[in-house]
Amino acid sequence: MVYPTVTDKDPEKIHIVKDQNYTVCGYCYNKFATFTKEDLKKIHFIKVEKITCNSCTSSFS
Repeated sequence: MVYPTVTDKDPEKIHIVKDQNYTVCGYCYNKFATFTKEDLKKIHFIKVEKITCNSCTSSFS
């Protein structure tokens, strides 16, 4: 299964996107009200086996 994901820069974790501001585990990747083209470029579709955030993967298992 392929999910939309974003990468957190500090610990290099890959999170599953929940909506336009937050991931499934609660990480805020977009702090602004508007969603720009640059924000869309941050989202990549990755298989669930390659997602490194344990909180995100446990909610879909």
